[in-house]
Amino acid sequence: MCANSRKNKSPFSLGVRKKAFPWLVPLSSVRLTLVLLSLSMVLIFVATLEQVRIGIRGAQAEYFESFFGIWYYPTEFWGGSFLNFIPLPIPGGYLLGGLLILNLIAAFITRFQMTYKKMGIQIIHLGIILLLIGQMVTQAIQVESRMQINKGETSNYLERFHGVELVFTDITDASESKVVAIPEEMLEVGRTLNTPKFPLKVRVKSFGPNCNFDLKESGENRGNITAGVDRGVGVSSNLSITPIEEDFSAEGVNFSYAVFELLDKSESLGTWTAVAHPAGNSRWESIHPKLAGLSFQPIRYDGRLWGMELRAKREYLPFSIELLGIENEFYQGTDIPHNFESHINLNLESGQKRKALVYMNTPLRHAGKTFYQYQMNKAADYSVFQVIRNPSWLVPYIACILVSIGLLWQFSFHLISFLRKQAKAAPAV
Repeated sequence: MCANSRKNKSPFSLGVRKKAFPWLVPLSSVRLTLVLLSLSMVLIFVATLEQVRIGIRGAQAEYFESFFGIWYYPTEFWGGSFLNFIPLPIPGGYLLGGLLILNLIAAFITRFQMTYKKMGIQIIHLGIILLLIGQMVTQAIQVESRMQINKGETSNYLERFHGVELVFTDITDASESKVVAIPEEMLEVGRTLNTPKFPLKVRVKSFGPNCNFDLKESGENRGNITAGVDRGVGVSSNLSITPIEEDFSAEGVNFSYAVFELLDKSESLGTWTAVAHPAGNSRWESIHPKLAGLSFQPIRYDGRLWGMELRAKREYLPFSIELLGIENEFYQGTDIPHNFESHINLNLESGQKRKALVYMNTPLRHAGKTFYQYQMNKAADYSVFQVIRNPSWLVPYIACILVSIGLLWQFSFHLISFLRKQAKAAPAV
């Protein structure tokens, strides 16, 4: 009895920790853990169904990168014609993940004992906590981009998969150009933008992440979006724009658009329209010759020549990549790709060059970015890299190592205890 009393008075005992942190006890409930895990299964089920409708990226943004999402019962399911109109709130990844982290931390503090017998369980839970935190940090700060390079050319910038920018480029001096980029976040309808780097004001009249477009016959109505456009390609091509929802599916393409007016102080210089091609504005000519000008619409002001375009948001790098050659291999007798290879020169900031080979499942890592072989067109002689910036990419590896150490510790401890008991119980020879 005395021994038990001394044990209960230990600062590391279970009872003392519960008294010290009474508000953590409800959070450490095993029932809460089971509820959160069950809701996570529901979330995964719903998000998997929604991938068919809105694609992987859309389901990820709607359900995993949010605190809650709204789901409508599919009409294809039993009773769908009656239940489809009811909006069902689904807890999102941020909410469930955050609560699971709090649940594990609370259990870590209030329930688990720091003894050799329980040390493995402690390490396992620490690894799981780290894994959950790492996943949430990754979703919050990871940035995905693309880099497309033609064979024999060099590139020093990335393009975002989602997000555009309205760009004005001063090309008056052939030896040096000045670029003014307005990000998508600032292209709010009705907003007037003024930057000291660009001499004119920009008043946004319309903007959208995706649209259908058509070239109308001369004199034909262009619709409400481009009705007031009186300058640039929008007039010469009689371009009509119909806004549609952004397509997040893997095969989806989005043509962002902007309609804006340029102002010299309070005097209007006309209204332009711009559309961004998802594969780069150099591709407009292949759609229609009249749309080729969308890659560069000239604007003359105060003796200077500016070019305007709406393009994918760019990130310029302190180094560049030169594409030396590309190779693609297919399974024999099929057109199914077996391997893509890009032979590159990595031109470093110091002026040095390093040759590298980027192919499937073997990326290039440099300056905190990972370059994966993403697409390739042998006929057109260009290669596309998917570029990931994820500062927490090591966290899952560390978490898995901790879980492995914890499992090894726990199994080894019980195995040794079992062998010792067997040795003591064995009859003497």
